[in-house]
Amino acid sequence: MRPQLALLISLCVVLPGCLDDVNDAVNPEQELFDDNTFVNEDQHIKLTWTIESPSTIRISLEKQDGPNIDLYTMTELNYDKYEECDSFVYLADLSDPNTAASDLEATIDAGTYVTVIDNTDCGEAQPPDQGGLLSEDDNDEARVDYRITAQ
Repeated sequence: MRPQLALLISLCVVLPGCLDDVNDAVNPEQELFDDNTFVNEDQHIKLTWTIESPSTIRISLEKQDGPNIDLYTMTELNYDKYEECDSFVYLADLSDPNTAASDLEATIDAGTYVTVIDNTDCGEAQPPDQGGLLSEDDNDEARVDYRITAQ
């Protein structure tokens, strides 16, 4: 049995992707969020998620229509600051201000995090302002497709 195990491990080392398949079987990717939705002007989507151990987080986002948006991932404490439109800290590897599309990946520690899809004036991207004295400000909603996974 030992020679067969050694042969199997040797083959796995030389065959590309073999160890990835083993890791995927032991620690499968878990979908946290997957949606296609609208983010109204001056609003945001709050996605709260918790991981129990260090994990690789993947965030994929594509704006399908409307203005660029901000994508931020932060702790709950920083979300409170963000919500007040105060200065806040975010995880740079899992955030993309003023974006139309993002594919992000990072390994982070266990904990509870908040991912924000922002169409407000609080971030770097800001929805257009067409309102004036005699005109009404249109709802510059952004349509986004997003997916967040943990492994």
